[in-house]
Amino acid sequence: MKVAVSTSDGKEITKDHFGEGKFFLIYEVGDGVMLLEKRENNSPEEEHGAKEKARGISAILSDIPIFLGYQFGPNIMRIKDKFLPVVSRERNIEKALELLRRYEDEIKKELKAPRGRAIIMNEGGIRIVEVKDAKDF
Repeated sequence: MKVAVSTSDGKEITKDHFGEGKFFLIYEVGDGVMLLEKRENNSPEEEHGAKEKARGISAILSDIPIFLGYQFGPNIMRIKDKFLPVVSRERNIEKALELLRRYEDEIKKELKAPRGRAIIMNEGGIRIVEVKDAKDF
């Protein structure tokens, strides 16, 4: 599974919304975890929830099906039908990626399901939720 992680320091997931990280680390997660590349977040600096920001991030990450973040802002309503948002309650990137590996079967199943949902993940398990309102995340 290819996963984009939003970060500003390379160690922790951005505490702010997914689109606020300085860059995105792209990983292949499966039998192991392999860093593939680092992409600069050059999406426009727009006001909170602006659709130009969602378009910019979608363009940067168009080939990545899973977005891993600590929280998603109002633009989750714009990306939920194209990407699978995974909300991690673990901010340490290595630990969060290990959780992804632990729940890999469920996440792969969700990738094949119709879009419009998100996964909330923590040490205790995962929860799949319908994205109906940006305030959920």
